[in-house]
Amino acid sequence: MRLSSFEDNLWIARISELENPRRMLFGVDSVGRAGVEAKRLGAGRALVVSDETIERIGLLEKVLAPLGEEGLEFDIHMVPPKEPDMESARAVSEAARRRKYDAVVGVGGGSCMDSAKTAAAMATNPGDVGEYCARVEGPIRALAQETLPKVLIPTTSGTGSEASNTLVIIEGEYKTWITDNRLLADVAIVDPALALTMPPRLTAGTGMDALSHAMEALLSLKANPISDALAFEAVRLAFENLRAAYHHGADLEARWNMSMAATLGGWVIGFPWIGGPANLGHCIAEAIGSKYRIPHGVACALALPYTMEFNLPACTERLAEIADVVREDVEMPSAYDAALGSVEAVLGLMEDVELPTSLREVGFPEDDIPDLARYIVEERQRLYDLEHYNPRKLTLENTVQLLETMWEGATVG
Repeated sequence: MRLSSFEDNLWIARISELENPRRMLFGVDSVGRAGVEAKRLGAGRALVVSDETIERIGLLEKVLAPLGEEGLEFDIHMVPPKEPDMESARAVSEAARRRKYDAVVGVGGGSCMDSAKTAAAMATNPGDVGEYCARVEGPIRALAQETLPKVLIPTTSGTGSEASNTLVIIEGEYKTWITDNRLLADVAIVDPALALTMPPRLTAGTGMDALSHAMEALLSLKANPISDALAFEAVRLAFENLRAAYHHGADLEARWNMSMAATLGGWVIGFPWIGGPANLGHCIAEAIGSKYRIPHGVACALALPYTMEFNLPACTERLAEIADVVREDVEMPSAYDAALGSVEAVLGLMEDVELPTSLREVGFPEDDIPDLARYIVEERQRLYDLEHYNPRKLTLENTVQLLETMWEGATVG
């Protein structure tokens, strides 16, 4: 009998495959290398994807200047300053096909970087971008051709899109995505100084997105020591630095550490055994975010502590390990108490950065809970393959109870 026949139940029987961003520059003033790196990829004419906010606060020029210094020609495509929807994804695809480019440079938050990935992919792959997006039923078209070379430069510390193999698009009321290793950056340039311009609210939301990536990676049924090493460090960095980055935005050390947390979080969710992250937290966050106009980071924050508590009976020891990282007073009478302590620590962090801790606070209609629970259980969890990634199995009853707890903002325990 082959060892692989035990793969579903024995983690050491699995074969783990991973690919990484091909090249990464991390550090203050690394944005000045944008032109050199693009030229190294053979770029002569690049499509720069950004948004008007990034231009207005002066960050786009920090990229255009070094591109110009290296003699690169470029056109600029501005995407809406919001999460990409199918309309904007089609627009950036059309822009990438309009002229012959040999590189795409993405500058901005996760939306800009995801849009840059879309442009790079659709420039070399035919058809409509929607054909390539995840869906519950029906065929999904694969990216058959390599994308244009991509230089991704984040200006926020949250999605980690510069290090991940996924792009996200809102289709109707809900989110879909394309995941393919061809979407990995050819060069990721992470300059923590670019994050100094983030206002507190954005700092809090993006920071909780980064934390959610790492936490959900740790709770994955398929987690292994490779992903654990990165995810535990991302959790530690976020817990030790998000408060400072929020309350003292000019603290460059805190910004450096949050940039690292975000990059590590984006990196780890690209591992196939983490799956994107294929965990209940993001399943709920991406179900409520676009439909109820809750910013993605806030939606992730709202889901995180309650889905940790929901999963606690199935992963008590792992949550107790997390408590060692996120709490100073780890002397708990039992693993169960320590696990609850990790949930309390997340709620405390959310309160300290002045984020809502209940669905009620963001105007989510309580009457929608039954329909949302049914959608998650009967349809959306299949997109995330929660059966194979999330520690606790979902039923309609326990999902309704979870959403009711999220709505009330009930205390843990």
